[in-house]
Amino acid sequence: MYLLNDRKLHLDETLGPCYHTPGICLPTKGMRTITKPAGKLQNRLQNKLHNINLWYLLKTGIGTALAIILASRFGLAYSPSAGIITLLTIQNTKKETISIAFRRILAFILAVFIAYGIFTGFGYTSAAFGGFALLFVALCNALRLQDGISMNAVLTTHFLIEQRMDLPMILNEVALLLIGMGIGITINLIMPKNRKQIQIEQLAFEEEMKKILRSLANALEEKTACLIPEESRYLYQLDNELTKAAVHKSAKTDFTQLESNLSLLLKRAYENSGNTLIADTRYLVSYFEMRKLQIDVLKTISHHIDQIPVVLQQTIPITDFMNRVADSFHELNNVKELLEEMEQLYGYYRKEQLPKTREEFEYRAILFQILKELEYFLRLKRNFILDLENKDMKSYWKQEKE
Repeated sequence: MYLLNDRKLHLDETLGPCYHTPGICLPTKGMRTITKPAGKLQNRLQNKLHNINLWYLLKTGIGTALAIILASRFGLAYSPSAGIITLLTIQNTKKETISIAFRRILAFILAVFIAYGIFTGFGYTSAAFGGFALLFVALCNALRLQDGISMNAVLTTHFLIEQRMDLPMILNEVALLLIGMGIGITINLIMPKNRKQIQIEQLAFEEEMKKILRSLANALEEKTACLIPEESRYLYQLDNELTKAAVHKSAKTDFTQLESNLSLLLKRAYENSGNTLIADTRYLVSYFEMRKLQIDVLKTISHHIDQIPVVLQQTIPITDFMNRVADSFHELNNVKELLEEMEQLYGYYRKEQLPKTREEFEYRAILFQILKELEYFLRLKRNFILDLENKDMKSYWKQEKE
């Protein structure tokens, strides 16, 4: 034992030179360096650019132009309105487009009846149009036809401008509506399938989750401190909290990019579901929602790991198990064997000797919480598979094991 920088040191046979704190020894070598994460603003800009739907923009531009050209060819008055209707009709998914178009047709019928009653009764004045707007908006909100308010209000202004609501004028508006919506729906049916792209990004996402699992196992196993027997402790008190903070900071796991990638996958899964009119495509959405819950579990495990500043003998079986979970992490794994192995792990810890000190008791209690979180992590996947079987959706998932 010798003095260095006014701190007591000793040579530990396994860890090398260590600083002493009550119950903890910290190596003077091997401390990890912390790299500064990439700028958040840069990541946000990249995500915004990545989220731009160029296909949607292309469809909108082409559809709007076609609607105006077609309405002009038929000699319709206010032909640009057909382009606006197409613009409002095209949505991100096929199901959404058809659903909104249906509600707007109902709103159009309602608007024609209200406008006819008000304009013929009170004249074609601004005050009459205000009364129409008041009644039309109120009824649309009551009937949940809000999507048709703005478009049909614009069409109704044509009656106000022309100062008439005869049959030719009404048919003109019907034609504008049918051309605009017809082109919007037709163009939106031309939707490229993004299932292959989702699969590619899904594989990359699952690789990232594997890395997170392994990094958590390493953070738990490679703690830069150890418990010392009560009789070997020194009398000198050090700044224990400051030293622990360095250990905790070095083990921090960043989930930002993983969560960002999952959000994008969820968005595309919802779009894929909305663009499939016949088949049941809930599987992808349910799968990524399950992974979202699993990420929350991993964040909880990371928090528990930060609370353990020392290496424990009981740590190794858990880290080995975490690595096995990472190795077998896959969409097709039903985790049945992993859950059976976890039961064996519980049995192993039940046979362990009881903690000898309060510190060891507290740290082992946290280890037990980590083990329970790992079980919940696996149960989420298992319940997802069982629910999949109950809904008879096996066509979207081929089991690798039973």
